[in-house]
Order: sequence, then C-alpha cells, then structure tokens
Amino acid sequence: MNDLSQLFGGFITAPLAGYKALPESLDRMINQACLSLLDSEILIEDDFSQRLPLSVAKVKQPLPQFEQTFVIDELTKAIKETGFGPHFHQIIGLFGSIMLNLTATEAQQAQVDAWLEKDIFGHFLMTDAGGPSLANWSTELSVSPDETGMHHLKVNKKWGIEAHNLGFVMLVVKQSGKPYPITLMLTPEQSRELKQDKVGSAYLDGALQLGNVVGEVKVSPDQILKKGGMASVNRFLTLVRPRFVKALMHHLLWLDKENRLDMDAELKANIDFILGFADHFLAQPDFSIHSVDQVLGLKFASNELLASLVASNKVKSFADQRDLLGFTKMEGSSYRCFFEIYAKQKRARR
Repeated sequence: MNDLSQLFGGFITAPLAGYKALPESLDRMINQACLSLLDSEILIEDDFSQRLPLSVAKVKQPLPQFEQTFVIDELTKAIKETGFGPHFHQIIGLFGSIMLNLTATEAQQAQVDAWLEKDIFGHFLMTDAGGPSLANWSTELSVSPDETGMHHLKVNKKWGIEAHNLGFVMLVVKQSGKPYPITLMLTPEQSRELKQDKVGSAYLDGALQLGNVVGEVKVSPDQILKKGGMASVNRFLTLVRPRFVKALMHHLLWLDKENRLDMDAELKANIDFILGFADHFLAQPDFSIHSVDQVLGLKFASNELLASLVASNKVKSFADQRDLLGFTKMEGSSYRCFFEIYAKQKRARR
C-alpha cells in the first residue's frame, strides 16, 4: 500500500469493518481526516509499515447490564422527533448513573441516592485547564495526607456541563507519580467552596450551558471512586459512546425534519451506516480487546461526518453549526480517538 491516507485511515476503518462495507464517501472522509491529524512524531518516527489484520479476540467477557440503558434507548429514539436539547440532561445523567454503578462502593452509591432524593444532581468534570496531557494537568490531588488524614485537592477544570451550578461532582484528577488519572466524588458542600462560572454561549437552542470550576478543597481517601479500576472506565465508554453517537445521528434526522439541514442520499447512507454499526455493536453481549477501538472508531466517524456537514454548508444556521462542531469534541475528539488506537497498534506492525 502506498496510499498514506488509507494506511493511517485504516486505524479507524478496520475496527468498523466487521459490520459491513463503509459507504465510499465516509471511508474517504475518514482517510483524509486521519491524514490531516498526523503530527511531527508520527512523520519523523513512524516506519510507515503496514497494519496487521485484526486478530480474532481470544478472550471475551460479558458486559454488565444496566436498567438505565433501556431508558436511554427510549430517550434516544425520541430525539428524532424533538431534537437532542429536551433530552440531553436526562441522557447524560443516566450515563453518570451507569458510571457510578461501575465505580462507586455501596456506601458511596447510598450517599448519591440520598443527594438525588433532595434533588441535588451530579456533574462530571474531566477537561482540564492544563491541556489534554495528564502530565500538564492543573487539577491535582496531594499524594500524602496531612495530619488530619485529609488530602489537598487543587481544581482547575473547564467546559463542564452545567458546571456553573454544581451539585455533587465526579472529578477526574492527577496524582503525582501515577501514570493514570483517578476519580473523586465531591460532596455538595465541597462543591460550593469552588468558584463556578458560565463560559461561552449555550448550545442546543439554550438547553446546554458549560462552565469553568477553580478552587481548592480538602478530601478524604474514601471519596476516591476506585471500584473496578481502569477496566470500569473502558466498559463504561463501551456502553455509552455508541448511544451518544446514536443520539447525534438522530439529532441530524430531526434537523432535516425541521428543515435546518440539507439531506441528500449520500448523507443519509452515512447516517444509516453509523446508526447500523452502533446497533450492531450494542447487540454484542461481550467486551473484548477490540471493543474500545470499535467505539473510538465510531465516534471518529461521527465527528468527521458532523464536521463535513458544516464545511459543506449543509447546516443552515450558525447556531446549529456550532452545536455540531461542539459535539465533535465531546466524548472523544477525532484527535484523541485516532491517537488512542494508533498508540496501541503501532508496535504490532510489519
């Protein structure tokens, strides 16, 4: 193969190939997008060897089942009639409930249930003001506790959903000396100690506002969400990312119904493929070595389809264009999706 766009695009298209052939325009779109993402490290250090065919997964584990997914799936269907805006917060809240089921102890879950009964809702803060690299994150938990057994936490998070009005918080943080982040749960009282501000204009016809959060608090070791370890994060994303992508594709169908998007046969075929792959993936009961790459590839395809609609002037209003471009960054940008797959596979090539 001497086509670099196909060589690197294959990191995304290969995980999607188990369903059926990609539409030609979507395949081309993905290949060109991957070519544009190649950074200096790849251009200098990669040997441009061929990708090996994906091997059959030798180990499969059953994915956990959650009652919340039925409600999410019903809300996702409704987006075709109403758009994403009216259902966004409920769907994201149900995603958070699944995450807590995977990572919280019984005592932590009981505390959350008590807050929810008082109409105190949860928020998730991931994006750090220090940038995408964990080494540069500004949000950091002290390694050693003080004389009272409490850890010092510095918070500097941005672009959180409704983060200008926090209830309780699931917060992803750096801890010095650890190669991976950890997740903490802050109480409503601790959240009120943090400075919270709206940032930017609202999305989805005013339904979604983002916020920035800065400050310092003391936390106890029992506030760490560590049930299930890092494997829980991968299983969580495997369950929710395809559903999030389905919601986005249904939002496109609604925009078309409302005459806010110019639909054509090519676009419809691409939407149908992405929806079909998501349904095909969600019908699988098991988690394997390929599951994470498949959902990363699916989100990449969704990102590039949304961006192409804006670039080709198929979306009629600036507000809708901004919404769609915003969703190319949420729950996995193309950059992160590509480089996560590339980093895992680059050593297993000839």
